[in-house]
Amino acid sequence: MTPLTQDGIEKAFVSEAALQQAAANLSKNVVMGLYDVSYVVEQMGFALTSTTLEQRIKGTQLLSSMLQQLPKDYLNSKQLEFLTAFYTDRLKDHHSVLPAVIEGIYTLLEMTELPAESVPKILNTFFKHSSCQSHQRGERGKWFKILQLASQRYDKELKEMGGDFMYGLINSIDGEHDPRNLDFVFTFMPELIKHFSLLHLAEEMFEIFACYFPIDFTPSREDPSNISRNELAAKLSDCLVASPEFIEWLVPLALDKLESDLVEAKLDSLELLRKAAVNFTSKSMSEHFDVIWAALKSEIFPGGGNSDVISAGLVLLRTILEQAYETPDISHSYQTKVLGTILTHLSDVNQHLYNPSTAIALVCVSGDPLFASDRILNTFLLKLNTQSKSGDGEGDKIAGYNEEQCLKVYDIIAQLFKIVAIRDCLEKLNRTTCDQIHTDIIAVLRVNIDADVQQQNIDLKNAALSVLTESVPLISEKNRALLYKVLIQLVTHDSLELECIELLELLGALYPIEVQSNCIDVLIRNFAIYSNFVKRKIFRHLLRLVIHAAFTSRVLDLVWHYAFGQNIPQDDQLLALEAVNMLLNSGDERLVVDLQNNNCLIAKLIELALGPSTLSVPALEQIAIAICRIEQHLSVSEQYIIVTEYLPQLQLQSSAHLYVAKGLLGRLHQDISLDDFFEWLLTELTQQSLSGNEVGEDKEKLHTVARQLLCSVVNRMDGNEQNHSNMTKVVMQLKDKIKEDHTLSVHTLAWMAKGLIVAGSGLAAEMIEILTELLEHPILGTVATRAFEIIAMECEELFLPKVEILYKQKLFHTVLAKMENKLNAHSENYLIAFIFVLKGAPHIVQKMNIEKVGPLLFKSLDCDHTEMLYISLEICGHFVAIHDEYFLRHLSHLIPRCLQLSKYQKSMKVRISALSLLHDITKYPTHVLLTHKLDVVLELAAALDDNKRLVRNTAVRTRNAWFLVGTGEDN
Repeated sequence: MTPLTQDGIEKAFVSEAALQQAAANLSKNVVMGLYDVSYVVEQMGFALTSTTLEQRIKGTQLLSSMLQQLPKDYLNSKQLEFLTAFYTDRLKDHHSVLPAVIEGIYTLLEMTELPAESVPKILNTFFKHSSCQSHQRGERGKWFKILQLASQRYDKELKEMGGDFMYGLINSIDGEHDPRNLDFVFTFMPELIKHFSLLHLAEEMFEIFACYFPIDFTPSREDPSNISRNELAAKLSDCLVASPEFIEWLVPLALDKLESDLVEAKLDSLELLRKAAVNFTSKSMSEHFDVIWAALKSEIFPGGGNSDVISAGLVLLRTILEQAYETPDISHSYQTKVLGTILTHLSDVNQHLYNPSTAIALVCVSGDPLFASDRILNTFLLKLNTQSKSGDGEGDKIAGYNEEQCLKVYDIIAQLFKIVAIRDCLEKLNRTTCDQIHTDIIAVLRVNIDADVQQQNIDLKNAALSVLTESVPLISEKNRALLYKVLIQLVTHDSLELECIELLELLGALYPIEVQSNCIDVLIRNFAIYSNFVKRKIFRHLLRLVIHAAFTSRVLDLVWHYAFGQNIPQDDQLLALEAVNMLLNSGDERLVVDLQNNNCLIAKLIELALGPSTLSVPALEQIAIAICRIEQHLSVSEQYIIVTEYLPQLQLQSSAHLYVAKGLLGRLHQDISLDDFFEWLLTELTQQSLSGNEVGEDKEKLHTVARQLLCSVVNRMDGNEQNHSNMTKVVMQLKDKIKEDHTLSVHTLAWMAKGLIVAGSGLAAEMIEILTELLEHPILGTVATRAFEIIAMECEELFLPKVEILYKQKLFHTVLAKMENKLNAHSENYLIAFIFVLKGAPHIVQKMNIEKVGPLLFKSLDCDHTEMLYISLEICGHFVAIHDEYFLRHLSHLIPRCLQLSKYQKSMKVRISALSLLHDITKYPTHVLLTHKLDVVLELAAALDDNKRLVRNTAVRTRNAWFLVGTGEDN
């Protein structure tokens, strides 16, 4: 064992690094048993008790650093008692020694065997001989950590200290100004205050926090602690509500700061009161409610102040009322005072205080649903009482409110019912009051119910339906009988479309027998005589009832009859197929699976499509969509069985068979291989893509379906030799057709290339080469540009199971490599095709290649091709929006061209995009823009007189932005 000598110790004092290394060596030797701690302290005695201040500092630092590196459970209680006595005595030393002493004390408190009786000695000595606020920030922070650790581990001993601990704690915090230390203090003090008695020092404890309220702090950008003002404010408010004793001083403090002109001070005050309402008892808060409400009323009741303050004020009021709900006497007292202020204004919709009154009223309902709702509904009811005289089923309304006022009142009543329902008190409301309101609302729905839609107040009737929807359990039997008749009239109206689906569903859930006999049976019985508009509405309303067992069979029978029945008119069949898809698109996976399992739905759909009756293309589209949606929810094995059963039966030159194939293959799981059918599918789909017996729009739809299927099939193909051979044959066939100037071949080739590119197949390269060469073709050049658009565009309805990582980047680089030498010297078609590909490339790829694509973008802006201009302006806009340096260097070219394009008469979209780009350019540095300012402002005069309103609006915004350049207000 190497003896620990004075010379060795003094060498550690040479530098901080040497001291830390010596501490590490000492701690290692102590742990290994080579040195005992008492021996180390004895050998360091010359430094620890030296008359030289510098040597005492270094000695204490070395000892504290050594202790810090020891395991927390290594020292026993006797050793720790010895060390505690030393450090406690050192607290009386010169203030320069204390940082190292505090570091050592913190380390001792972390030790597991520290005698508990030592802690009060340490704290009392520090409180008596030192002041926390006389130390540097770091030492103050460490002392706060000591206080936190001591309060958590040795609370019993600290409580025995009585007022000495609390007084010393208050003095330690009092005057702290560093935000990092305050953040730590505000974090641990709430729990400490709750755990310890404040004795006679409650007011002093409150005041040390109150002096910081509201927080006035702006974070420094250089501060690594990343403390925000809002975080500090939230933690401070937690301290201010930590003890119930604080309420006596908290309310005056918050109300005083609420009178401030600063929005932040108001918000902090309201949040403090909200936390007080949550943390303090309703009884203690009730003593201060009158002054709180008086102050709060001035902030939220006029309704014209800062919206954030009003919102926070309403949150505070709601919290106070909700916390008082469990104490009825206090709750009713609060409600009486608040409602007494607003009810007189609530009855007069035209008053400017109506809107703030409604906001407060809804808060009252949230606080005490039954008490507040009863008074609010009765207030509205005074003017909602309606007299009706019956004639032909309509009523002539005589009420205290006109229609516009009724609309506002109904909106509030609907919200009221919704809040009461959330609080689970809806069925406890006064039935008589609600019955009268429902009677009035049903009378409103009956007004002009058979008139044309132009004579109807749609908004008012929707609001009336909303009230009924939110209060279905309260509708009396008498009113329900009237309501069913009204609903039948609304649903079967030939031009009116109101939102009563949810109302019917809720009625069906509560009163299934009534709804069955009064609504569903009536609608189903007369279904055939209604117009298509009404039939579509009936399907929409009834389908929501399918999930209820009482209606499932009746509704499904109606749908199945019109979808799959014999001799059904085509229009009705199409509506029924749309209804099938509404069911399948409900989002309920179990419902879809049940429909398939119980009704063999896919088999019925395929049988319908392939049956003797010729279906329209829209009907076939619905069948394909339905098959896709069902198949998506089936297992892989079930999908495989269905596909292998039906696919071989199809003849893809028939439109019906083609749409069935679309349904079967459109969303087929990627694990299912189509290799057994690949050659046949490839041949048949290619043939359908190139020909077709149909004419006009239907023919184009069939071509699109065939090409998209072809794209999907080649995307999922396995890369074996047989498949490659089949692909090569088809490509050769298409090349032969292209030689005959066959435009459909170009489109077909493009869709095949798209599928292969997304899959990352090398076969796509040859197709890109063919399409690139066609860009110079005198007849097919324009078609070839569209081919590149097809390849690059997103197609949501197309499902491609194999997706290669970064395929868009690879497509961009492939096309750029093939076209780079031709983009400047050849026809405009190369540029158009490249811009289509560039649009699909991720922005990061565009940015990485900006030196290459930038000149091409500027060149494209000089061309007269509407679609390319729009895309190029859009891409430029993305770069300018992020203040790209490349475009900053080329503003002298970009600005004049944008000014020219702002007058481009062929396209409003181009003009708006050019003006928007000019607007975003104003975000570049002012000194660069000043040379262009006058020209831009003068040139934009023409756009201000554009014949399109949207262009004029954008021009005004852009010209204003340029006017402000250089004025100091441009930011």
